[in-house]
Amino acid sequence: MKTVNLAFGEAGYELKYNEDCIDATVLLPADLPPLAGQRDAFFNAVRNPIGSAPLAEIARVSLAKAHAEGRTPKIVIVTADHTRPVPDHLLVPWLVEELGVPDEAVTILVGTGTHRGSTPEELRKMLGAAADRFSVVNHHCEAPDLVFAGRSSCGGECWLNPLWVEADLRIATGFIEPHFYAGFSGGSKAVVPGIVGLRTVQHFHRASLIADPHATWGELTSNPLQRLSREMVALCPPHFIVNVTLNRAKDITGIFAGACVPAHDAGCAATLHEATIPVAGTFPVVVTTNSGYPLDQNFYQTVKGISAAARIVAPGGTILCISRCNAGLPDEGEFKNLLADPRSSDELHRAIQASTQTRHDQWQVQTLLQCLEKARIILYSDLPAAKRQITRTAHTEDPSATLHELAAAATGGKLRVAIMPLGPLTIPTLET
Repeated sequence: MKTVNLAFGEAGYELKYNEDCIDATVLLPADLPPLAGQRDAFFNAVRNPIGSAPLAEIARVSLAKAHAEGRTPKIVIVTADHTRPVPDHLLVPWLVEELGVPDEAVTILVGTGTHRGSTPEELRKMLGAAADRFSVVNHHCEAPDLVFAGRSSCGGECWLNPLWVEADLRIATGFIEPHFYAGFSGGSKAVVPGIVGLRTVQHFHRASLIADPHATWGELTSNPLQRLSREMVALCPPHFIVNVTLNRAKDITGIFAGACVPAHDAGCAATLHEATIPVAGTFPVVVTTNSGYPLDQNFYQTVKGISAAARIVAPGGTILCISRCNAGLPDEGEFKNLLADPRSSDELHRAIQASTQTRHDQWQVQTLLQCLEKARIILYSDLPAAKRQITRTAHTEDPSATLHELAAAATGGKLRVAIMPLGPLTIPTLET
């Protein structure tokens, strides 16, 4: 009996399978060693940035007006929320040290997008001592004081958090990983959709863009979502970004600092090389995860791991997803209500594609429905029974046993299975 450790919550899950009946291919992205001297590497990166002047020089120019007016400068650092493993407990204090400004000048703006705000406990886990040192504000996508920054070339309204718009110095941190819509996370996504209004997010995630074949894993220059995000962010851009890549232990493996687009491009190129795994053909069964904590806390995020598996599952096959979902579906937004729609998955998918209005969280449901058109989905999670019933997936209490049941039902020898222990951190790619 073979054992593969899958990312599940913070503890992991051991999947066991019999090689006599299962021919398994394990797909893992490269696991780079952590940077030696991460602190020194950070300061080297911000002093020798990509596509921009050094951070200290940018700060000197950007904060000159505040100093001339005799007021405390306004510095806003946008960070990810509790669903992302960005090491902001390191990055934020290092940034402030390099800037040489008093703590009261700094506001950490948590880029929640349309998610709920991070709780005080989650903020401490994300930010460490920085949660108490600096002012920390959760963005709210339906706040009444959002600022209109302009329109995109396709007519989308860009509404931004006023703290960002009014700041003397704007900095964004981020973690670059594969992303199922935008190609990669990080870069401009910290701002759009991180700190914009719901109307902007709905335009950014409208059905026609989600259905675009270029709005997918690993695509960058041809990706309409990435292009739209960058276009909107240019209306009120960060003066500087610091993006990182991480290994499986969530240690920093690369730091990409500087101007938003070139620094992000450099990080994406590195991530594409590390995450892409070519496969010769599709698999009847694909086992996936949602890369464990913190991304697998709810079913909404779990759609990412399912989407990654759908890239290589055979039509009519099965995706077996192991994701903890200990925080539920979640209940906020319209995700739960859309899932509970009485129409069949096919009917609901057609209705979403035909509608000219974008409902809150519709995009995640649309992606799940796209995957369901291709394969059956079986979920192993901590979801209670009542919430399992509306996920539009089957469920299992024993993934190993379910895998062997699938093998027993297969014909023509051993069951070919792809196993993705880190789910959406992997970009499996057909060699066609």
